[in-house]
Amino acid sequence: MSALNRKTPIPLYYQLIEMIRKDIETGVLKPDDIIPSERELSEKYQISRPTVRQAIKELVYEGFLNREKGKGTFVSRPKFNYGFIQQFSTFYDDMAAKGFQVCTKILNIEIRRDLPNIAKILIIADNDPIICIERMRYIEGEPIVKVSNFIPFSLCPDLVHEDLSDKSLYRTLYEKYHLQAYRAEITLEAMVADSLNSQGLEIPEGAPIIFMKNITYTPQNMIMDYFQSRFRGDKGKIKVEVFSK
Repeated sequence: MSALNRKTPIPLYYQLIEMIRKDIETGVLKPDDIIPSERELSEKYQISRPTVRQAIKELVYEGFLNREKGKGTFVSRPKFNYGFIQQFSTFYDDMAAKGFQVCTKILNIEIRRDLPNIAKILIIADNDPIICIERMRYIEGEPIVKVSNFIPFSLCPDLVHEDLSDKSLYRTLYEKYHLQAYRAEITLEAMVADSLNSQGLEIPEGAPIIFMKNITYTPQNMIMDYFQSRFRGDKGKIKVEVFSK
């Protein structure tokens, strides 16, 4: 880190932010590196601890740093880009294509007839059977997203017997049941983890979650799947490109 410039009108806390951010972006500070304490930074740059604290707080908010109580402040690992939502690619396919080690744990798979609200979304009768699949997706050994799929039983009655560990559900639906994902309606919401999600995703209760709801249609405009995904907010971000007409 270079020295602060006291002759410029740029606030000292912002200069410190830029210096630390530059060291992270250029690799001088690497993921999981611990940065000097507030006291050490205050003494090194001859600035007040509140000024240092403000800079660190901003960098934590931006996701460059993370604080661990009793241990210190560390450089964050880069977030995964959940940008697969702007293409018709599944989370599994997208992460695997980027070279990440993706693993799936099947939490539950069953046939239910008591989900009238889901049946309405799928546009089937209230008591029609629905295949319900609960999965946890891991990247590099860490739980990243919990996925709940709801698929009309009539479309793929043997799906409950498929081993869906470490494979794409949509690829299986296409190859074995000729169900092609053609378009989707996606809703994104911000929410916080309840006790159940915090336990499964291994995050504190109240931590941020990206909640995605997706209705998938075939080329014949038939709904083949409705799913809900709960992504860890601390591990990923959503980047979307838009174009003018």
